[in-house]
Parts: sequence; structure tokens; C-alpha cells
Amino acid sequence: MRHRSIWSAAAVILGSIALMGSSGDIAHAATPPAGFTDTSVASASRATTVEWLPSDQIAVLEQFTGRIKVATPGQSLSTVLDLSVCAQSERGLLGLTADPAFLFNRWLYVYYTADVGGGCVNRVSRFTFDGAAINPATEVVLLDNIASTGGNHNGGDLDFDSQGNLLVAIGDAGRDPRGNSGGGGSNDAAQDLSLLNGSIARITRDGRPAPGNPFTGADSAPCARSGTNARSTTKCQEIFAWGLRNPYRIAVDRNDGAGRFFINDVGQNTLEEVNVGQVGADYGWPSREGPCPQGQTSNCPGPPAGVTDPISWYGRTLGSYITAGAFVPNGLWPESYDGAYLFGDGGSGTIWMRTSAGSVDYRTPFATGAFGLTDMTFGFDADGVMALYYVTVGGGLRMIRPASVPNAPAATDLKLVPIDSFRAYDTGDDEPVPAGPVHNGTTRLVDLDPPPGATAALVNLTYDATAGPGFVRAWAARTPRPTTSSLNADRSGTIAANAAVVALAPDGSFVIESATTARVVIDVMAWFVETGGSTDDGRFIALDPTRLADTRIPAGRTLDDGSPNPYTRTADRIDLDVLGRLDVPDDDTVDAVVIGVATIGRSNSAGYIGGHAGGTPWPGTSNVNVSPSEVRANMLVVPVGTNGGISLTTFQVADVAVDVFGYVTSDAAAASGSGLYNTIAPTRSVDTRVPLGASRLAPSASVETDTPAATAGASAVAQNITVTNTAGPGWASAHPGPVAPVVSNVNYDGPRHTRAAFAFTTVSPSDSVYFTSLVGTDLVVDVVGFFSD
Repeated sequence: MRHRSIWSAAAVILGSIALMGSSGDIAHAATPPAGFTDTSVASASRATTVEWLPSDQIAVLEQFTGRIKVATPGQSLSTVLDLSVCAQSERGLLGLTADPAFLFNRWLYVYYTADVGGGCVNRVSRFTFDGAAINPATEVVLLDNIASTGGNHNGGDLDFDSQGNLLVAIGDAGRDPRGNSGGGGSNDAAQDLSLLNGSIARITRDGRPAPGNPFTGADSAPCARSGTNARSTTKCQEIFAWGLRNPYRIAVDRNDGAGRFFINDVGQNTLEEVNVGQVGADYGWPSREGPCPQGQTSNCPGPPAGVTDPISWYGRTLGSYITAGAFVPNGLWPESYDGAYLFGDGGSGTIWMRTSAGSVDYRTPFATGAFGLTDMTFGFDADGVMALYYVTVGGGLRMIRPASVPNAPAATDLKLVPIDSFRAYDTGDDEPVPAGPVHNGTTRLVDLDPPPGATAALVNLTYDATAGPGFVRAWAARTPRPTTSSLNADRSGTIAANAAVVALAPDGSFVIESATTARVVIDVMAWFVETGGSTDDGRFIALDPTRLADTRIPAGRTLDDGSPNPYTRTADRIDLDVLGRLDVPDDDTVDAVVIGVATIGRSNSAGYIGGHAGGTPWPGTSNVNVSPSEVRANMLVVPVGTNGGISLTTFQVADVAVDVFGYVTSDAAAASGSGLYNTIAPTRSVDTRVPLGASRLAPSASVETDTPAATAGASAVAQNITVTNTAGPGWASAHPGPVAPVVSNVNYDGPRHTRAAFAFTTVSPSDSVYFTSLVGTDLVVDVVGFFSD
């Protein structure tokens, strides 16, 4: 990082490691704060980069070998690409990031120093990773011929902003690529806007200058491959910000979708700095170092007009070259770390924390002893605990994590309290808070305001505008991540919804994670509240699932089973009578009904339906979302209106079919301990791909499966039902007996679909549930709770 070499500050340490042999990694173990542990994960040769991939894998880059190594947490690293690189000084394999639609296109972006016929230049390329290996022939060069004149100050980090554009951190090349200033502190390449050196470049995923970059006029042009051949009077359209010496690492804050990012820029002789990434910003190098004129450390004047000072900096008594940085994901470490930024120095091996309030206590580091630190990132370990993975030049891959993370406590005898649904969270750009989509492989903290005694919520999760296939997990804040998911997308552009029971932390919060970049919307339908063992209201009375209404059949006519079709429909609403039908009592003991709604979309527009009490205004929430001509289903808990019915507000929906799964008692019902909800650790009871619980479902054949032992004697189970690898269009249903009723829980439109639907399913007297599918499909069932008998 210094103009002499990035590694010179660690040279003595590296020499001692060579003598220590395999035990050398111990010298690089960090000392974390109380309540945290530091653990060796894997060895690596001169590791420069560690990246968490949305596929739940860790990628490590080796500087001089040119190897990209990947592992699932708990497994050994294996080489997936062996790339030819210039291997000297600070050159080599330097940076990597995954595409926002990684699970769909499998694209990885790599920053490395390439040998181009006796010379060395920096290059940014896109490769395709099939999960086991990267074929070098898949390389697509996006930026090339970036000067590496002095061998050092290459920068090398990559990440995506909230609009899906690629950010590239590029150093000043150590020595002026045009040869008109010099090296070290006299190198003014960072102010030469005809070069990409000393800048943050921002490009599209195919290498074009990103919209919104500052230079777009007649005096500008793309510089993607021109290097020093560009005219010195022409500004590079790829430049986002400039005036940087060696921006070795950048980090994007994924906690709110706003796309804020920090730049760790290595100093010359006096100060190391952290900058906020801002479009069109000039950070002042070489005239400025930290918040001072180069060479000064005190009594420094404010920045000249047009120059942006760093937000934090430190001097030589604390470190010698700033490297790694990462934002702490909210809701997964102790609350004092929410909104914090961790950054470290490779020379001193110190990691500091910038709090959410913007303060840094340099006297009290987060960790010490991580000598040769080069990069860090957050990802989950094999136990589902969020860990800070970091790499050191002589030590390999290690992680820091909380020493103990409690599981969400088991809850028993909870009553179900239906409410008028409300929108709790929406990552859409038009919402005031938060600001943007969930980036793939990252998490968000969702704060609710539950009533006293509520330990869980029944929510509706909605995907919109997915960048590719993926899934959503949801779990109580500050507890380990579950292995199960609640919502699935099987392609890009998916609009889908699914209900889920989500455990809440004591403060009413939970965490979501999305495996693909997407808008995520969360509506709350009900609370689960402690009772003490008996209650009149809030008990779920499970019924054999039965079709209540089908708008494909005219109102008033009988359904296939001979029952009436009790609905009325207007342009934007469907009203249904429920009291006194299908074993739902015809009195005031019913507070809400639990229904399944299959929705058929129109051919020309996406649509949705939202359930609410009959005779009441639509609350602005949705329960089932469909793309044009799709069929999707979901479970709803809908309060019964004073008119004894429920309403479904519709938008661009062709037809719906409504099935009744049971009802929720009101305070007019008799008190009892039956029908109360109990949580269990999410348990996979069926996975026909393994197979577990059953083999692949045959067309129209009912298959009996056992419920988990923890649910023995239950009246009903709460389960997430997922079909995958479907043979064609159809439906799947869960039911308590061997004869399949005319109902559906999950609907799908074609082959190779993956769809999920949550359900409260009545259990047979032998503690089993039957599943039937119209066509052949694989089935995955995760049970998360049960209702007492």
C-alpha cells in the first residue's frame, strides 16, 4: 500500500511465519472483544480477498497463485479457478464480487493484474461459476489496460451499488502512468480525469459507463480499454469519484438499501482515511492526505472548494496501511453493533468500529492482532451465526463471531389474534424508509410494534421484481439463522407472496434474508400472544379443508361437491358469506376464518388480492400476487365482518378459488386449552429429493407422511409446503385423510416450477398428513409449529 510495497510493513511477520511452518496461522489470530471468539477457518497463500456469495459459500482469492477458492461453511476450500496473473509487488488477484442475480446467471466479477506481452495492466472481467468450477473461457473483459506503472497502488475492490451498477476501486498506479509528475506523493494521476487511476469507477454489468456518472459531455468518452492511450483532455465517463491514492477496499451498507458506501484509502506518510462514496467527489489526493494538506497532521485548514474530506482518519501511532472494511448487518450481533462499520489496518493488525452515531474510539479497538489484514466480510457460519470472516496475508481465512447466540425460545399456548392487516415494511424505492431492494445474500432488520405478550407474528411476505431465482428466510433477531425458507422465486421478475409465522425478539424485531436481489414487502395479519394455558378467543379450530367458493362457476350454482357458491363480485371486490357454512359456526363465537385463496391472473397485467373483514375498507395490503396469466395460492387469516362475511379486494384478477381450513374463536366462545399455538424448531418432515418422508409425488396419488414427533397429538400443524421440479401445470394439496378433497394449497403453471405456500393443516388421528399433486412433483415440507388438540 505504501509506494514501496503493500507487504513491507508485514515483512518481519512474514519471515517468522516461514520459520514457524503450519502453526504460523496462530500469529495472526485476532483478539476480539469480550463475548466474541476468533477461529481459524482455512489456510490460504497470500490471501487478498474474502467474499460471501449468495449461494452460502465463502470465496477466497490468493494474490500470487491467481487461485479463487470456494467453500461452504464447515467445509474445506477448493480451487475453482487458476488464473494467470502478474505476481509481484502489489499486483495479482485482488478483488471479487457476485452479480445481483448470481443464483440465476452465476456471474462473478474479478479484478486482477494481467500480463499483456511483457507488461502488466489491471483488468476487470466477468466469469461464470457453475457452482463447482469457473471455466476460463467464460471470461468477458469489462475494463482493461488500467495502468499499474509502479507495481503498487492497484486498488482492486469490487461491489455493487443499490441500482445494480458495479463499483470498481482503482489506485493511482504508484507512479504517474503518463510520466508527467512522478511517483509516491508527487504522482498526480488521481487528478488526471483522462485515466481511471486514483478513482472509483462505476459501470453497468456489461461494462458501459453507468447512468448518473458525472462526466457525460462532449469533452468526455468511455475509457474502458484505452488506458494511457486516451486523450489527456478527455474525461473518462466511467469515473464516479476521484482524488484517491490507493482505495484498497470499499464496502456498501446493505442495511437499508440506500447504497451508502465507504472507501478505505491508504495514505502516504501521515494519515489513513475512510471516505463516504459520493458521485462527483474529489477526495484531494495528492494535495490532501486525510483532512490535511499532504504531509501535515495538525492545525489543518478545511478542504479547498470542491474537495471532500474523509469522515475518519488515523495516524502512524495507530497503524500504517488501512485495508479491510465491512458494515455490521443489523439485528444479528448485539444491538450496540447495529449500524456500525468495522475497518482495519494491515500493519498494526487493529480493527476499529465506527458506531451508528459516527464516532470512532481509536483508543478502544474492536480487535487487535490481525497482522497482515487484507479483507473482511460478513457471512453465516455452519451454525447459522453471523460471523466476520477476514483474511491476512500470512495467516489465511479466520472468523470472529459472538461466542454464544441463543436460539429463539420455544413458545407454548399462544393464542392467535387476527387484526386488520397493515404494511410493516416495503423496500420499494417510493417508500420513505427504507430506500431500496434487498441485495442478494444480505439481510434486513424489521421492527414491529406488537402488543404485550406477543412472541410471534403471522406475516405475509411478498417478492417483487426479483433479479433471478431465490428465496426469503425470516427469523427472530439476534438468533441463529434457520435452514428453512418461507418464500421462493423460480425466475427473474417474479411477483409472489407467502404467509409465514415469524418468531419475534423481545423488542418485536425479526430479520429477513433474500438470496436474490428483489423488492420485499411485509404485511402483518395476526399476532401470537401468550395466554397462560386457556382462553376463549384466539383458538384455531381446524377443519377438513373444503372449497367455499369458485368464481369460475357462476354465483349461486353448486360446486363439485354439491355445496352452494356463496359469493358476490363487483369490479374490484369479491364478498363471501362464511358464517354457518362448511362447519364454521353461525354465531358470534367466530372472530376470523383461515382460508386458502388460489388466484388466476389476467393475461395482460400483473394483479393481486387483499383480504379484509366484510363491509370494511381495504387496508392497502395484499395476500396473493400474480404475474399475467399465472395461478398462485396463499393462506389468509381474515377477520369476519359484522355482516358475517369477508371481502377480497382484487386488482387485475381473472378468478379466485377459496378454500376453508378452519376458524379462530372470539371472546364469546367457551374458554379452553385446545387450538392454541406452540412453536417448534423448524423441522423438515418431507423432502422427496433425498428422499425424506416420501418419494417424488406421482400424479393424483395421495401420499401419507408423518408429522414431526414434537407435534404428536396436535389438531393441526403449521407448515410451509414447497413444490419443485414440477412436471407441468397443476396444484398440490395437504389434507388429513387419504381421499383428496377439491382444494389446493400450492398452484403452479408449468414444468420445473418452484412454488411455496404456508398452511395450517388438520392432522389425522394417526398424526399424519396426506399430500396430493395433480402432476408429478418433488415436495419439501417444513413444519414450524402446531395447534393443541
